[in-house]
Amino acid sequence: MAINFNKYAEEGNLFVKNLAKTFGHPEEIGRTGIILRAVLHTLRERITVSESISMIAQLPMFLKAIYVDTWKYREKPVRLNKEAFLKEVERHQDQYGEYEFSWDKSTEEIVKIVLKELGAYITKGELEDILAQLPEDVKELFTESMHH
Repeated sequence: MAINFNKYAEEGNLFVKNLAKTFGHPEEIGRTGIILRAVLHTLRERITVSESISMIAQLPMFLKAIYVDTWKYREKPVRLNKEAFLKEVERHQDQYGEYEFSWDKSTEEIVKIVLKELGAYITKGELEDILAQLPEDVKELFTESMHH
């Protein structure tokens, strides 16, 4: 069976376009991609590799690609409280070239929106497994993801 890479690109573009709309900035496709990557990369550093692999299995191809990009194996995830988690997302945004981040939404709101959209792909059981590895206050970022 031939792999349809165009289909993956289309799905990815559509996801990012919809996410940009949800942020209220439909024209900011590039920045939205950076945010998506920053959130995924912050999350993957907080959960075990085996949990990441379970989660990746449920993601569509374009999200798998973003998730694993520049991934380094870590024996133990680094636990951060919510404030530090959000700071880490901002640090990743900077690292990926997004300094001028002056939208009318807080980092917390932005992270919640991203996680809610990702929640569409992740089963309830998988979400529970991920949440079990996160500190209580970080779980609050996923509240929206729970209602799909």
